[in-house]
Amino acid sequence: MPTTRSTSADDESAALVARRARDLRSDRVGLLRASGIVATGYAVGAALQTTYIYSRVVEDWQSVSVWSRLGANFAAVVGLVAVLAVVNAHRATRIWHMAVSLLFAATACAVLRIGAQQLLGVYEDPTREVVEAELFSGLVIGVISGAIGMWGLVARRRLRAQIRGAEREAVLVENAVRALEQEEIRVRREVAEGLHGTLQNKLVLVEARLDQIAAHAEQGPLDPGDLDDLHWIRGELEQARAADVREMSRLLYPDRLELGLVPAVRALLGRLPASIATRLDVTDAVRAYDDPAHPRLTVPERLLAVRVVEEGVTNSLKHGPATSITASVDVQDGVLVVAVENDGALYDEGTAGVASGTARMRQRLTFVGGSVALEPGAGRGARLVARIPLGTGGHKASPVRP
Repeated sequence: MPTTRSTSADDESAALVARRARDLRSDRVGLLRASGIVATGYAVGAALQTTYIYSRVVEDWQSVSVWSRLGANFAAVVGLVAVLAVVNAHRATRIWHMAVSLLFAATACAVLRIGAQQLLGVYEDPTREVVEAELFSGLVIGVISGAIGMWGLVARRRLRAQIRGAEREAVLVENAVRALEQEEIRVRREVAEGLHGTLQNKLVLVEARLDQIAAHAEQGPLDPGDLDDLHWIRGELEQARAADVREMSRLLYPDRLELGLVPAVRALLGRLPASIATRLDVTDAVRAYDDPAHPRLTVPERLLAVRVVEEGVTNSLKHGPATSITASVDVQDGVLVVAVENDGALYDEGTAGVASGTARMRQRLTFVGGSVALEPGAGRGARLVARIPLGTGGHKASPVRP
């Protein structure tokens, strides 16, 4: 089992790394493509506009080469895209990081544009004012083009996060539905086993005693032994009604759950033998959430919390013997924290959490975004701690209900 879990964790880690690499490649291509397309548009427009203006004001307008200007501007576009790629601008996640990368690439774009103009003979002997104007215009073009590319990068990331969030929500819904089906099957099985086992056996014995009494009645008056049998039958039926039927009904719906979480947990602890000391610690935050006049805990949230206490009590009785059980309920930052601690057998890390009930509870809490942990108690015993998110809405606010 540990090997299987390790392999699964390695596979998940490898999948995350691969997805991260694909995201980075997609961001890189998107940023460079958007910046390059916008910068190219500016480059073509600026070259054509400048050529036209010079042709109108310069007598020897044939000396103004549109191709040289286009070549210089395209060199600036290539420089902008190359610098954005070299500085890994697509990895930037903070505003200052994006701004620094963008300013560096735009500066390189402007400088490269001036150098290409000199190399291609756009200006024979430019004045200082011309150089400053060309540098400024190149810087502006680079900043605008890169900013549009960065905006597209941020939009792409947000859209990707929304899509994956929706995918995760869909998976959680699917898992919750599957867990609901499994929980329903489990409860049905336990009820069926209870009906087929204990209750049916008692009814069979009761039927046999009634047949015996009926046979005696046919032969003559009932004797004191038959009266004892009738009293025994009445006791068995009373026990079946009070214990077996009620216990099976609790599998479907805990006592006093409709009154609130605290009454339901008190009713659960009240069923324990008198030899086991029980205590329930409830904070004011829980009382505010569980106020009967204005309840903020949903019935599914109460039910899941009660199931956690049931699991903690079951572990205490099964792996004890425990002489005291303490249940505590608190609300911390919108999370319901339920803990059950006992003073039974010493905590064994090797077997902790192996029980099917605890594993099943961990699965249910994972489906609703919660968690459960089994840890050592104070000195002896064990402590089961569960965290249940509150008010998350949708399927997360509706954990599995048998």
